[in-house]
Amino acid sequence: MKKTITLLFAIFLALGISAQNFGVGLDFMMLSGTMTEDADGNAVKNAAGEDVSGSSAVLNVNYTHNVSEKLDMVGSVGYGMGFGLIPLKASLSYGISSNISANLGVGMYMITDDSYDPQEVTIGENEWKGSSNEFGINLGVTYQMNNIGIGLGYDMIKGGDDFYTLNAFTIGLSYGLGGYSSSSDDPSDSK
Repeated sequence: MKKTITLLFAIFLALGISAQNFGVGLDFMMLSGTMTEDADGNAVKNAAGEDVSGSSAVLNVNYTHNVSEKLDMVGSVGYGMGFGLIPLKASLSYGISSNISANLGVGMYMITDDSYDPQEVTIGENEWKGSSNEFGINLGVTYQMNNIGIGLGYDMIKGGDDFYTLNAFTIGLSYGLGGYSSSSDDPSDSK
């Protein structure tokens, strides 16, 4: 984990980061799938016999790199509380209008929840234990008001096999740390 975070900071520095492109956020993920509930809708139990949480509050830090007038690259790192999850996401954000943007990206989700037991595979005499790192996709929309953003999103974290699936509907609130400056084209600035 330390190597991943160090690598991300090194990449940001190499791209010529600016402090005003950083932001912080709080996402609320409503989770669904066989990792949180069984086929009858009952909560899955972890090793201690407690119900697995069907939601997670995720604190995150993000960085936005402007690619063109309407296109941005956004990278974020988060920490989930409730259902244990650490999302590392990279996405493209396309500005539909001055305040609304559509987002599409990929992510690596480190599942730290006690209930997740990656499956073991035996091929011949060799045994491999699965990883708790899962790749997924995310998409959504964001409404931006000056430095404050409100977002709705969908994350498909784990799917495609018969053992575990995990999806999330996300509602997010974010704050851009850079100061808001009005454009000189704004009629209120002209004399």
